[in-house]
Amino acid sequence: MKKKPQPTTTIDETLLAVAERHDDSWRVLLARRGDRPAVLATKEFSATDEAGLAAWLDGQRCGDLRIVLPAAATIVRSVQMPLAAPMQMLAALRLQAEGMFLGSVPIVRIGLGILESKSDTERQGLIMAWPEAQIGVPVGPKLEPIARYVPEPAAMLVLASGGRPAISADRKDGSIAIALQSEGGLVIRATRENSASGIEGDEAWNEGLRRTLVESALNAGIEPSRVAAFVTDMASSAERIGDRVVMLDQSSIDALGARLQVQVAAAEDGPEWWRSWAIPLAALVVACGPLAELSRMRRFEERTAPSRVERFVERYSQPSRALRVASLAFAVMAVAPVGSAWLRTKVLEWKMPEAPAKFELVQREVEHRIALYGEVAKRTLPVTKILGDLACCTPDGIEIESIQLSPTQGVTLRGIAKAVDDKSAAQTVNEMARLLDASGVFDKTHWRWNQPDGRGIFKFDMDALVVRPTYEFKPEEKLDWSVKTLAQRKYGTAADDADASSSASAGAGDSVNSASAAATRPAGTPPTDRVATTAGTPAGDAGSTAAPSQPTTLVSADAKSDTGSAGAAAPTPARGIGRRETTTPGAEATGADAAKPAATATAGSGAGSGGGPAATAQSNTRVPDAFTDEQLAAMSKEEARTLLSDISKARRREDLDADTRKRLQDDFSRILEHLRK
Repeated sequence: MKKKPQPTTTIDETLLAVAERHDDSWRVLLARRGDRPAVLATKEFSATDEAGLAAWLDGQRCGDLRIVLPAAATIVRSVQMPLAAPMQMLAALRLQAEGMFLGSVPIVRIGLGILESKSDTERQGLIMAWPEAQIGVPVGPKLEPIARYVPEPAAMLVLASGGRPAISADRKDGSIAIALQSEGGLVIRATRENSASGIEGDEAWNEGLRRTLVESALNAGIEPSRVAAFVTDMASSAERIGDRVVMLDQSSIDALGARLQVQVAAAEDGPEWWRSWAIPLAALVVACGPLAELSRMRRFEERTAPSRVERFVERYSQPSRALRVASLAFAVMAVAPVGSAWLRTKVLEWKMPEAPAKFELVQREVEHRIALYGEVAKRTLPVTKILGDLACCTPDGIEIESIQLSPTQGVTLRGIAKAVDDKSAAQTVNEMARLLDASGVFDKTHWRWNQPDGRGIFKFDMDALVVRPTYEFKPEEKLDWSVKTLAQRKYGTAADDADASSSASAGAGDSVNSASAAATRPAGTPPTDRVATTAGTPAGDAGSTAAPSQPTTLVSADAKSDTGSAGAAAPTPARGIGRRETTTPGAEATGADAAKPAATATAGSGAGSGGGPAATAQSNTRVPDAFTDEQLAAMSKEEARTLLSDISKARRREDLDADTRKRLQDDFSRILEHLRK
């Protein structure tokens, strides 16, 4: 079913309504514009019946409403303007107003007016402003679109005549408006005097009104000796109606009636009607006369229809409404989670009657487990994880003897540092300290060391704080034991073994060729030096110690060709115990012995067996020098123990002669005797 279109109301552009707000009522008059405005009707509405007022105006086809703005919400400034065209004077007056308020008052809240003057060269300009901080007259949304505002001091301009002022004051809002004609021009005052209730407040209000009259009289040029009499005369002739004080001269009322056509029957009853409606009638004269610019103030600037967001922001920018909405939102946020959880629980209880008890039991177990794990995390350390981090931060050349862990004191290490490759023992320990600090698990690492021995080996202590025990430390690939184990680092992988075997076979072939060349050497030619080749090692590095995974093969260059190509080309194992062919130490192969194959020594396992890493390290052990009794007496206990250890290692060498072995035995006994003492 189609909706019937609403009839549109035709607005009469010649109609104008003027309203004055009192404490308990709206007083509205309806008039028609013209050189002499005609008052058609007057009507009063309740202060809360804005809807009735809007409906009455709509019924009268009036779309222009002027509301009297109290003097308490108005600022009045008077300036002198040079005589010029009216539009030029208004433009100059607008510039002065903008410079006076510096943008603090919107232009729609500023009224301008040019007054007639007795001078032929100057005119008096009036600037009336309505600050945004002043509410003035509160108007609802039904009247605000058609409302314009006329300042009460502008209406007093019409009522001022002769030497007697026009006064309008209201104790409720404290507004006081005074207009007074003088020889220098029109004096207009708009001020506010707040007062408390009671007798003392009444006296303060009267005193403030009297003070305003005195200031206005002095501004009008009245002699100070006549000011007291002037104020007394005004106070006696003023009419007080409740909290309102009105002082209008009869000549002012007669002049007002001469400028209007009143078609209201109540206007013929007497001057009381004119006095009660004097302010709205004067505002009507201002709105339809040359001072119309003073009656076009608006509360808000005209703009296009706001969007939904703008309307929402404007609607809830009012403090009271915003506070109510915020309180409601807070209540919903506080109650909604509780209500939804309660409803969900009831639904689960209805669907699964036994589920809540089981769920609560499981939940308690989970909470207890979480609490237990939390306490364990506070009081204990993940020892296995920290030991793994320590292992990844320990470079080659460091042997750790003891580790102490504490949640409060961190980790304490004690170990031995040795030189590795081109790094000294101190550099190795420094590298370990750097790795610990860079791991993120440890911090503030520092270490102490003892006096190193003759080999550059020393004992050290290292301390570090465990700052993040559960932090995931990712070491470099060359330090990560999970990527390459210790056995792979020391002995290589299967791929390395295959490469080493192929290199060893190639080296054996070169040895056979060298032996064949020696067999064809002419007689009397001296034998060449022995050639030492290492699988995977250049010939220039033959003097260095061979790694366990790359055993050294020594071939005598003066060996005869009958040694046998099979024995010469036999591959040497790339890991573990190697085989080497050598001649007897201290003897040279000459004559018939040179034609025999060299003695083959099969290396056993363990230290001193002649093969493997332990045998290589033992053969390189240094034999300590002899020392005197005075040198022994000057040694400390630690130095004596170190020397005793070196002698013990040197005695295990199998290539010692009888004299050296006996001297080492005697030195060993002397040191033991020294330590016993």
